[in-house]
Amino acid sequence: MTFVLCLMSWGVCAQEEPQKEVVIINPFTHTDAVSDAVSDNVRAAVLSGFSDRNRFYVVDALTDATLSKLYANRNYEDVVNDDNWKSESEAAYKSLGAKSLVIGTANNAAATTKRDDDGDMVYYWTVAFSLKVYNIMDGTMTASEDITVSELSPSSSDAAFASAMKAISIRMKSFVDDHFKFETYILELGEVDKKGNPKEIYISGGTEMGIIKGTLFDVMVNKKIGSKVTKQKIGTLLAKEVLDGVCRCTVKDGAGEIKNVFNEDPKSITIISGQNRKDKTANFFKGLTGIDVRNL
Repeated sequence: MTFVLCLMSWGVCAQEEPQKEVVIINPFTHTDAVSDAVSDNVRAAVLSGFSDRNRFYVVDALTDATLSKLYANRNYEDVVNDDNWKSESEAAYKSLGAKSLVIGTANNAAATTKRDDDGDMVYYWTVAFSLKVYNIMDGTMTASEDITVSELSPSSSDAAFASAMKAISIRMKSFVDDHFKFETYILELGEVDKKGNPKEIYISGGTEMGIIKGTLFDVMVNKKIGSKVTKQKIGTLLAKEVLDGVCRCTVKDGAGEIKNVFNEDPKSITIISGQNRKDKTANFFKGLTGIDVRNL
């Protein structure tokens, strides 16, 4: 299905367009249980996962011309810890237009072997790390997760390690969907059923926001309770066709209420991104550091 949109003709276009966010990935720290090489690869896998999500302008603090100066000739643990990152680096972060800062720590990494039922050797890698996300504007922590991946390979420890890095990169997709939601709005109601309720809805935002077929969205409406205004979920959308700037969705539930609210006050509705039902395989090799597991 092909459609051409004249967005300026729609009254709802006064609503704010979804935009990619600038996210900074800081250098990672690590415990004594993790080597520099493993920590670097964990960070590279996290970077790759964020990039593959295609929702951000990802800034690598170690290679960016502005931020790399912060780490020259000094111990980077003194820059990126939870207590002082804001006072040390806030001006540089803001100069890049960044909203969020990701700080990571590689906590543990272990390579093990075990024989299977046939007596053949199986190689395992288990990696544990933590991620924290800060709002650069006000310094608040907006997300914190401890993540552990464990992968195996019948061929080699190197292959098991590569599988663990791939798992980290893929795991970042759900981390992003959980902690970096974006808001958008309904462009128009589409095809209707026999009751006149929409079977399809067009929303603003498409491939440029990392939306793919199968992405779920919550339909929220402003609701006043006393002197407070809160958001209440009234439906769910599922992305079916994704173009640049526009997404055609099917209505999974709430069609009648969505129609009524949209016809009465379209600006009171907010569409909030959720999880992807189907994730593309991450390009996790991008940026991984060359490593010989015999030296870990």
